[in-house]
Amino acid sequence: MDQATIRLRADWVIPIAGQPIAGGEVMVEEGRIVEVTPAPSSSAADVLDLGHCALLPGLVNAHTHLDYTVMRGRLEDLSFFPWIRAMVTLKTRLDEDDWLVSARLGAWEAVRSGITTIADATDSGAALDAALDFGLRGIVYQETFGMDESIPVEAIMGDLKQRIEEHRQKAKGSRIQIGVSPHSPYTVRGELFRRLAEYCNSQELPVCIHAAESLDEGRLFRDGSGPIGEMYAERGIAWHPPGATSIAYLDSLGILSDRTLLVHGVQLAAADRKLLQRYDLGWVHCPKSNAKLGVGAALFGLLEGCYDSDKARVGLGSDSVASNNTMDLFEEMRFAVLLARAQGRRVDLMTARRMLETATIGGARCLHLEPEIGTLEPGKRADICAVRLDGSHIVPVNDPVAALVYSCRAGDVRLTMVEGEILYDGEKVTGVNEAELYRQAEAVMKKLQGESSL
Repeated sequence: MDQATIRLRADWVIPIAGQPIAGGEVMVEEGRIVEVTPAPSSSAADVLDLGHCALLPGLVNAHTHLDYTVMRGRLEDLSFFPWIRAMVTLKTRLDEDDWLVSARLGAWEAVRSGITTIADATDSGAALDAALDFGLRGIVYQETFGMDESIPVEAIMGDLKQRIEEHRQKAKGSRIQIGVSPHSPYTVRGELFRRLAEYCNSQELPVCIHAAESLDEGRLFRDGSGPIGEMYAERGIAWHPPGATSIAYLDSLGILSDRTLLVHGVQLAAADRKLLQRYDLGWVHCPKSNAKLGVGAALFGLLEGCYDSDKARVGLGSDSVASNNTMDLFEEMRFAVLLARAQGRRVDLMTARRMLETATIGGARCLHLEPEIGTLEPGKRADICAVRLDGSHIVPVNDPVAALVYSCRAGDVRLTMVEGEILYDGEKVTGVNEAELYRQAEAVMKKLQGESSL
């Protein structure tokens, strides 16, 4: 349906900005929402009636690695640091074409799962191509690394600046912004972090950092011990532990600002939480990935309390499917609610409604996109998904928000729309030869199977 005007109808409309509307309608004109109301009794030619569905804002996956999609199921049952080292080994086996296939596979999954916006950290740059090809919105952060002092900072910065300029030219006029991801405080040396801070501040670039993720990371910054410190010694990397948390260390390097997106935050101290408040950092909760790698569980309710609850810059991320296995944000929401309640032994620590807000407007705030997306309100971009509510694992629906969080899954998505453009109609993704993509992914997977020692 290509009309400039379209009316979407469903059994339920979940605006997020207000209460659910039974038998609601969302009117879209020229890619923007113009009206959210109960559906009139009459019908019209421009109505797409989705029936037993809920219409809600497109989901915001605030931390992805589309590049790693072909590694799904390849690095199982490893603890955090061995998992990272195995990942580094696998990466050497893939070429430019392989990375693009992998990223496209991830974008395909995202669109079919009701995800309309991503915040992706990419090393290869393929995630940008995939996001553009599939019509997604969001920020693609170019990753950078550099602990080895034999590689000059100037060389690293020169390469990064060139790649950022190339990305900006490629993304011009699209729904994608470009940012920088200094991977982590243990893969980027202090001198490089300072230069990155200067560059990102001068260019007003969004920044994404994996930090406070594991106990191993904490030991490294506290006293230099643990497997990361041992790896440094093996590689001849000089390290002088600051005797502080990794977040305090990042603060000392000038990299923290309200443009910074902090991913994980499992091991945050009370002083770190104050830094979140001071800088109004965006924070992304990745509960399934954190749990699967055994790094722990972030204190979601406590961290969320660092912010004004009505303006919380707290989002939900799947991380890569190499450490999670799916980009199913419905499953992620469900796991996050249950985990928070189990940790605190209190039901009121997290509710279904608050978690649905985290996966929509919360993620939008993380990326400073809340003026445009995250709720169904007149004037906002028509980034919308529709989710079936008639499955045997869902009915009866007494509360549509509870049904979405506690019962639904990615496979229940009926429609994904970005800026009024239908990317997924419940059967196929627009403009994608899905059979050919699957064939290409199988070929890359077989290429990786040679790493039998992992």
